[in-house]
Amino acid sequence: QKCSSIHNLTFRKSSKLSLQLQIMQWVQYSYQMQEKKMPMYRYADEINSFLATKTFMVGNSITIADIAIALGIYKYLGKLLITPEIQWEFSSLVRWYNMIQSSNSWIHPQIEFFRRPFYC
Repeated sequence: QKCSSIHNLTFRKSSKLSLQLQIMQWVQYSYQMQEKKMPMYRYADEINSFLATKTFMVGNSITIADIAIALGIYKYLGKLLITPEIQWEFSSLVRWYNMIQSSNSWIHPQIEFFRRPFYC
């Protein structure tokens, strides 16, 4: 019993660390978008493909990764004339972006800063 509870605690910690690393990767990706290392169309295509099977960028709720990517893609989507063809091509991205925009996360973000582990 004790071993299983230690394993569960370790799993939860490693799972949380994994989510934090994924969030950091998406935030870095949003910086690359701002630096325009590739055409915005390619970023939009990559994000659309990623979101084809997901509701959020990381985990099961809105995180700073969603906000960072939404801010990164904002100008591109604003300039893009959303025709039915574009909406079909980027259906996952458009669905996700509309959901993020309609949430209160833009107005009242709840950001949990990463805590460094304390070692004795």
